[in-house]
Amino acid sequence: MTAWRQRWASALPRTAVVVHDLAMVWLAWNGLRLVRYGLSGTPANLPPLWSTETFVVLAAQALVLWRVGLYRGLWRFASVPDLVNLAKAGLFGVIAIGLGLFVYNLALLGQSGQTIGKQWLGIRIVRSDGSNADLGRVFGLRMFLPGLITAFAGPLFSLPDALCIFGNEKRCIHDMMADTIVVVA
Repeated sequence: MTAWRQRWASALPRTAVVVHDLAMVWLAWNGLRLVRYGLSGTPANLPPLWSTETFVVLAAQALVLWRVGLYRGLWRFASVPDLVNLAKAGLFGVIAIGLGLFVYNLALLGQSGQTIGKQWLGIRIVRSDGSNADLGRVFGLRMFLPGLITAFAGPLFSLPDALCIFGNEKRCIHDMMADTIVVVA
C-alpha cells in the first residue's frame, strides 16, 4: 500500500502539468475559434467547444509535447535546452495539428463531401449530376491538380479560377476540371 501511495504521489505533479498544458491547448484553440467565428455576431454561428477537430488538435499537441521531451522531469527554471524544447514543441505542434486536420478533412470529404468549414456553412461538394463525388475526384482533380498548376502558373491560374465563381454557372475552374459543384447540404 505504501509503494502504491508513493508512486501515485510522485506521478501527481507530472500529471497535473500534462493536464494543465492540454487545458491551455484547448483554451487557446477555442479562444482562436471564438475570435475567428465570434466576429460573425450571433452565438448560433459559433462552433461547439468540443468536437472531433478539438480532439485531433489535443491528440496532436499531446503527442508532440511528449515526443519533444517536455515531461522528462519537472523544472523550476528554464534552461536554454528547455527553451529549445519549447520552441520545437510549438513548431512541431503546429505541423502536427495541420497534418491531423488535413487528414481529418480528407476523411470527411470522402465520407460526406464536406470539410469542417463546409459543414459549418451547410454546403457540400457533389458531382455535376448530383451524385456523390468520390475522394479521388475531390482531392485529385479538385484540390491537388489545381494546386500543382498554381505552383507553376501562380496568379495566371489562381485569379481566373477564383473569378469564375461570378460566371453564369457559379463554378470555378477547379470545379469544371473535377466535374463538381457546391450545393446546399
